[in-house]
Amino acid sequence: MKSASQSFALAAVLWLSFASAGAQTTVSVNLDYAEGKYGERTKSTSWTMPLIVKQQIGDFGFKLNLPYIRATGTAASGGDRFASSRQTQEGFGDLVATATWGLLDDEGAQFAVDLGAKAKLAVADKRQDLLTTGRNDYSLLADVLRNFGNLTGFVTLGRTWKGDPAGINYRNPWFGTIGLSRKLQPDLSLGAMVDYRQKLTPRGDPINEMTLFVERKFSSQLKVQGYLVRGFSDSSPDIGAGITVSARF
Repeated sequence: MKSASQSFALAAVLWLSFASAGAQTTVSVNLDYAEGKYGERTKSTSWTMPLIVKQQIGDFGFKLNLPYIRATGTAASGGDRFASSRQTQEGFGDLVATATWGLLDDEGAQFAVDLGAKAKLAVADKRQDLLTTGRNDYSLLADVLRNFGNLTGFVTLGRTWKGDPAGINYRNPWFGTIGLSRKLQPDLSLGAMVDYRQKLTPRGDPINEMTLFVERKFSSQLKVQGYLVRGFSDSSPDIGAGITVSARF
């Protein structure tokens, strides 16, 4: 089987080869830290650094996300990855590919609706059970965005069909996000959002967490976002933080 990095490179080359000349490309690098007990006795931590490549071609958007992860402990955020003993695992995680279609974009009403499909492809080393479940997951989702002057409200609703590792029967959970951002200056925004996902097993916990974020645009091509996360369930981190740098071409 190809490594995660090889899979990402192959998918990116094929994708970019078929992209139209008028496509808009955004490349982002994120550094994320999370820690929590996740229902276990001891604290687990993780550092994640994804490379994200997004391309917008008219009403269609395509995104590839490949994370490099260093996880220490017995559990991971999300409630679907557990190690048999406390350990440190490091390597590429699973490749996530997303495609979206702009169903509605009313500039006059400042209202937009996108429909999307997402696939988490289990290209990571299956022996690294803090990095991958070893199974593919597939999701369908809808994003709604509405501007109110300097305020922007956004909502996401979707469902994931989980792949089941040997001996585990995961539910296919619904998930959602609701958030609000405010433009403080033309190049500076502040916002908050709440993420929720149904529990994966009868004894598990849902994902329930809040994120506060600030975004600064340095130009039309470069922006930086920083964020803090507070979790309220065993499937969410107790605390987390991160920064994302995005460049548009």
